Amino acid sequence: MKRLLKTIRKFSMGADNALASREQQGVYTPENFLLIMIFCMALVFSTWQVLLNNFVIERAAFTGKEIGILQSLREIPGFLAFTAIYVLLFIKEQLFATLALLITCIGVALTGFFPTVIGLYVTTVIMSIGFHYFETINQSLTLQSVLCTGIF
Repeated sequence: MKRLLKTIRKFSMGADNALASREQQGVYTPENFLLIMIFCMALVFSTWQVLLNNFVIERAAFTGKEIGILQSLREIPGFLAFTAIYVLLFIKEQLFATLALLITCIGVALTGFFPTVIGLYVTTVIMSIGFHYFETINQSLTLQSVLCTGIF
């Protein structure tokens, strides 16, 4: 855990120290941090979709009704994504994005251990909370990165 936090700090230092040259930052640039997190989120979300499409039907014997409820529950945290503003009062965006990605990973990893209807609903909500928070912060970090590099 300490090593993860140390790596996050290295990546975050690039965002705080705008005057540092590319040679001083090395591979620990905010752009690389963002690219790595985007890749991880795409991988985790794709894993969840494949798991959902195969595992839910074969192991949990979901019908269309349960899948509809599951997808509805998945969208509820999307309505709560505005609360990210309040979380940002206490922690930096980079750390918040990393924690959101971690919550998504935990939700996906736990899915296989709970092959019941309620278990899948709970793990889907956990995954969705992390996903929606990450996507909210991801847009902010991307805009900051684009504006700082002078692409536009």
